[in-house]
Amino acid sequence: MSGFFNGQKLPIKIILIGAGIAAAVMLLLTCAVSAVISFISAVPYSAMPYIILIADAGGAFCGAYFIASVIKSRGLILGLICGLILFIVVLIAGLSTGETITVLTVLKLIVFLIFGMLGGIAGVNKKERIRIK
Repeated sequence: MSGFFNGQKLPIKIILIGAGIAAAVMLLLTCAVSAVISFISAVPYSAMPYIILIADAGGAFCGAYFIASVIKSRGLILGLICGLILFIVVLIAGLSTGETITVLTVLKLIVFLIFGMLGGIAGVNKKERIRIK
């Protein structure tokens, strides 16, 4: 990975903190979506995984945004790494509960990677606030 970071070490600590933030945001968004859906009884059960996938995408975006805003460079690569870490965690958790690998699993991978990269790009391009003393 030295080619991507010009000889610098991969910032593992920041990446893991960002992945933890992403997992926490995913949990909060999933709880919020579940609470809203519990009040709306017209949502079909078959739509639930896709609705939860939207909440998971928000978590991947937030985690990658944090990582890239701290490091301030290589947002696309860092977002990709964050999305991949989240996907692996969600995949292991799903497989441990008896879930099988389906087309939805591949869709999760694509969504995590895309929203991770988008969050990384947004985090790098974040404008700094001008502070007037």
